[in-house]
Amino acid sequence: MSRRGAPSGLAWQVGDVYTLHLWPPFGTPGVQQSGHYTGWALEGRLPYRLTDHALGRGARLTQLQREAGGSWVLAGVERGVTRDREHQLKYRGASRRCGVCRAERDVESGQITAGQALERAGWDRATDYERGLLLEIFGLDEPPANLAVRPPAPPEPKPFVPAPAPGEVSPERLAEMDALVDGLVAQWTADPEAKSEPEAEAETELEASA
Repeated sequence: MSRRGAPSGLAWQVGDVYTLHLWPPFGTPGVQQSGHYTGWALEGRLPYRLTDHALGRGARLTQLQREAGGSWVLAGVERGVTRDREHQLKYRGASRRCGVCRAERDVESGQITAGQALERAGWDRATDYERGLLLEIFGLDEPPANLAVRPPAPPEPKPFVPAPAPGEVSPERLAEMDALVDGLVAQWTADPEAKSEPEAEAETELEASA
């Protein structure tokens, strides 16, 4: 059974679908090339998944890209989706949702400058290494001085989930608890000078060894 037709065991779990823009594209120019990789990571696990790719153990395509001397840029993230969403996107054109590709098309059409393209391509979230790749992709030696950089967005708060309400206690259980409390109170209010035999023996041993 193909992966597309197989039932998704993670369909109910929420995570992030991410798109990697491969640079340079993997493969033989004019024959067959791959320009993108689309993957999915559990919620909160995306940084670890990207590290796996960088170490050559994330996916076969990214492993081959590294072995060929290429790399990639994180070009887009869709958060709060299931793995079925990844399967949907893998059968659609990645260049339509890739922030780097969209910025390249806008530069070619004259709508924006190469410097403005850096911002649209994800300069804010890019690592120092990825920023070097973005400069290479858009043919720049350094970013423009007036490049608008937005501060990173604060993390989204986790939804509050109240604890389940305790169930009803049976009358028999209440009677047992009352008897236990009565027994403890009786021990606490007993004559403090009345000591059990083990306590008296322990004190005799301490006095003898003093």
